[in-house]
Amino acid sequence: MKKEQIFNALDGIYAFDTGSTDSGIKDEVLRQQVIDYLDSLDEDEFRIILSDFIREYFVSYEAIKKGYGIEDVASFIKWLDKYMGIEL
Repeated sequence: MKKEQIFNALDGIYAFDTGSTDSGIKDEVLRQQVIDYLDSLDEDEFRIILSDFIREYFVSYEAIKKGYGIEDVASFIKWLDKYMGIEL
């Protein structure tokens, strides 16, 4: 999967799971593909892709202007564990 595909999938699945059922993505096949992809990465690649996602979607200047912030990072990390089975 390409970075853009992973980011779009993470964003959409996370949105759905956290209550944005209109704009989120409910797709269990896609969820499993993302989990499998993330599981296939070595430790450094995994850290880089998730750090890039968090920076772009939650703590970039643009994201903060949209109302996102550090509290969303905490929520995302909890979501990874609860809904994706990925512990950090």
